[in-house]
Parts: sequence; structure tokens; C-alpha cells
Amino acid sequence: MIQQETTIQEKAFSSNWWKESFLKTTNTLTKTSVFKDCISKDETALMREEIMSIVRLLCKLRTTQFGFRVFVDGKKLSYKQMNEVYDMPPKEGESVNSWAKRAFGDKKIGIIINRGEKLNNELATRMAYKISPLLNQVGTPLLGVNFTIFIGNYGWTPLGIHTDAPGESVTHFHLGPGDKTMYTWNKEEYEDLAGDKKFNNKNVEKFLPYANVHPFEEGDLYYMPPNEFHIGRSDELSIGLTLWLNNHQKKDLAKKLMNVILDQYLEESEDTMKPDKNPLEDLSAAEQALSLIKLPEDIKDLPFSEVMENVFKDYRYSLYSNSGYWTRPFPKEDETTYTLEDSFVLEKPFVMKYVETLDRKNIYIYVRGTKVVLNNHACIKTLIETINKGEVMTIKEAFAILDSEWDDNIGFYIINLLDTHNGIRKLS
Repeated sequence: MIQQETTIQEKAFSSNWWKESFLKTTNTLTKTSVFKDCISKDETALMREEIMSIVRLLCKLRTTQFGFRVFVDGKKLSYKQMNEVYDMPPKEGESVNSWAKRAFGDKKIGIIINRGEKLNNELATRMAYKISPLLNQVGTPLLGVNFTIFIGNYGWTPLGIHTDAPGESVTHFHLGPGDKTMYTWNKEEYEDLAGDKKFNNKNVEKFLPYANVHPFEEGDLYYMPPNEFHIGRSDELSIGLTLWLNNHQKKDLAKKLMNVILDQYLEESEDTMKPDKNPLEDLSAAEQALSLIKLPEDIKDLPFSEVMENVFKDYRYSLYSNSGYWTRPFPKEDETTYTLEDSFVLEKPFVMKYVETLDRKNIYIYVRGTKVVLNNHACIKTLIETINKGEVMTIKEAFAILDSEWDDNIGFYIINLLDTHNGIRKLS
């Protein structure tokens, strides 16, 4: 059956729109829904260009990192076959239709790219503006948000009828130019019909009479809650940006926090271990491994539970400094040159966060998910608070906040750190 669509009466993505239209229609993120005409044609065109730049970047890097997968006529290209894609990237300003025709001819294609928020800062900023009012109302998922890009005219989704990972809900921003249709099923009814073949079921036609049908076009949004059996169909070439709210299983957060310890505090070592000749009760051999975990001085003697609380605090500040994105952007390759006559502004809607270490010796500044460690000075905290107001600042105004006895090079060092990690932007 065709599900009723919601037509937007007020400006999409405002705080009130998320509350009165999106959350009410989806019954607070529990009901599949389509929202019409949320994004203008001018903006969908810009977003398609930003996504084409991501494809161009991945072709330049010649990498399948970030989940870059290409399917041609239903078959996933091998590592070797991907070289043909790398050798024919989209040109500057080339449309998705033109590039697909040039690179793949009349073949049916499907392209998937994960972690799109890391790969194009303009697109990540655009999406952060749109979703920040929603996150302010429903909370930030503990494993963050991210977006996946789908490009293609592949017909049925190659995965067949399936569900996404537990706790994942998705909002599909349809950028066109072609249309797309999603099919969903009542969970209990579908499981009774499909039995033990319910996952990745490619016998789609058999179950279509029982499906709910959700067609959408360029500029529309499609929302789907967790645990929904679904499949998409794209007969016309189109691009979709799918935003994921990652409220995964509790154990996934526990694993994430353990990985924070490994990523930040495990010292690299190529040394091999010595055999353990000690009596069974003597556990000293473990020191060969434990000595490589270099916890900060202010937390290393805390009980394990308190260490983990501080690790979570570190992780959470990082997440919130990046508007909830679970991956941080690449740092700028080239250092921006500043002079005393220059001005800059906060890279909104992102807001830098800071916290003192427990021993108050250092300050951690979180810039778009990256942690910067500086000596703890009150003037640095005042500088961050002032920048976070979002008003244009001159370098002279910034330096006037810092310690008057400091050399200008210290101020330039701090400003360049914030700029390199995409926290501020120089104004021309």
C-alpha cells in the first residue's frame, strides 16, 4: 500500500520543523515517513557536486577505504577492477549522469561510500546545520552520527530485503536527479512469510504484495526507524545521502571506549615478548604488555571504573565538538598563514569544547573531534569561549586576550592549531 506523504508547510530543518513536523509524523522516530520538498533544487545540485568531489578524491587516492564500493550490473568490482574507476574520475563540474555515462556506458551501477562526513568539509558543515536542531531535541546518539552515500540506477538494492544494524535509524536525503522507492514490511508479518530466508532475501517480487511503498523524489526526505525490513529500488540514476543515528547495542559503546584507550594510550612497540618461566602465581610477566599502556598522570592511579568514566568524558567532548559526527575531518594539508592584520571566525555550527585535566596542569581543547593538549592558562579558556560566540575576530583581538607577556609566535601557534583542525576559518 502507498504510505501517506507529509508536505512541508514551513522551512525544513528549523527547530520547530523538526519538532512539529518530523518528530510528530515519525511518532518520535518510530514510524517510517516521507517528507516532500525539503531541499531546493539549487541546493540538491550543490550537494551532488560536493558528492562528486568525494568520488573524485577517492579516485585520486586510489583507495577502497571509507567503504568505497562499486557494483556494475549487480556485481561488485574487484580490487583490480577498481583501477578502471580510479582512472576515470568525475571532472570538475561534471554531472553524475554525464560521468556515469562516460565511465560505465549503459550499464547499471551502484556506488556506496561510508563516512562521507570525513571526506568533504563543506558537505559535513551543510548537514550539521540541518541536523543540529534535531539532536538538540532527541539527544546525540552515544556512537554518534555519520552519513553514507548511495549513487546508482541499480534497480533493487543488491543486499535484498534486509534490516540494518540494531539501533540504527536512517534519514535519507534524496538528491536526485532520478526518483527512488523504498519498500518496507511489517516485521511480524514478513517474518511469518519468509521464515528462515528473511535476511538478505532477493526473492523480492514474492513479497511485494505485502509491502508498504514509499516513493520519493529529488529534494524529499525518507525516514526509517531501526529494525525495519526494507529494500530500495532505483531505476533512474540518483544520489542519496543517508544520515545514521547510531544508538547501537550497549556493548558497542564499551568496545568503543576500550578502543579509545588503545588508540590514545597504547605505546607502539615492535619488541617481542620473553617466555614466562615464573611460577603460576607470579603474574609479573604481564608487565611486558601493561607497561605499554601510558595513561595520563592525572588518571593512571584511579580505579578502573573512574578511568573509564574519564575516557568516556574525553570521548564525549570530542563527539560534541564535532556536532555528533563519529569521524573527524582530515586536518588541512597546508598551514594557513596569519598576520596581525587578519581576521577569522568560528567554523559554525561546530563549537569547540575544553576541559582541564584532573591535576589542572593541562587543558584539553576539542576541535572538530581532535584533542589538542596545551598548558592550562585561564587566558586560553577565555579565548576559546570568545571564539565560540561566533563573531568575527581579528588576530589583534585574539592576542589581546592572551597573556601580554607571551611572544606573538605563541598566539600564532594556538590560532594555527585551531585552524588546521577546522575549528576556525580565516576571512579574506
